[in-house]
Amino acid sequence: MSLPPIHRQVVVPASADKAFAVFTEQIGTWWPVGRFSLYGPDTTPAFRDGRLVETGPAGDEAEWGRVVAWEPPYRLRMTWHPGRPADRAGAVEVGFAPVTDTLTLVTITHTGWERLADPASSRREYGNGWPLVLRDYAALMPGAPSSADPVWLVLSHSPAPGVDRPTEHPGFRGHLEFLARLQQRGTLVAAGPFPASGEGMTVVRVAADETGAILTAATEQDTSVTGGVLEVRVRPWLVTITGPSLA
Repeated sequence: MSLPPIHRQVVVPASADKAFAVFTEQIGTWWPVGRFSLYGPDTTPAFRDGRLVETGPAGDEAEWGRVVAWEPPYRLRMTWHPGRPADRAGAVEVGFAPVTDTLTLVTITHTGWERLADPASSRREYGNGWPLVLRDYAALMPGAPSSADPVWLVLSHSPAPGVDRPTEHPGFRGHLEFLARLQQRGTLVAAGPFPASGEGMTVVRVAADETGAILTAATEQDTSVTGGVLEVRVRPWLVTITGPSLA
């Protein structure tokens, strides 16, 4: 059974270097082991010798995955198989995209559902679990100077699993209402679908301080997303030139 990746994101008040370092070097201090671990709340995960390993209170070790790409401060990719044999591993990629010098958009992309016994159920479980992991990670971030300088964000929308024609789905109305709210706020630049693919894109321009609010709105306030009609991924867009109407 082939299912698309899930993307879960958080905006943290730190440079990409700091965000990468906290995720990798301090994972044992913020990972919610009481909820997501094999050995319980007294366990410690850590990156060691190209692997992510959990060490239990009695010294037992369990490999969660192996690092296949380590590109600080922008990208980390690893196999992912906590509690499963390595030959049933999926893949997890963590991207660190600078929004400003002191603001970073962190994205977890999880793939490889077809290797699991119940791909759809596992995808739903991880889709609910990764936001909790990112919440605890973000809570450890130091504060950073705020900025009102404008930034551009691209919201990429794709059909949720099982939805072939999202624009014809009754729940798509929630997406149009979401876009109308962006327009009323004066942040919407453009939005629309790609013909025949079911995918679409929304471009917004906001103050850097509003990046987190836009991410929250896109994932939690667009009822087409919360209702399982669309899935969304937010990406910073470094605009280097515009026409006179957008200057």
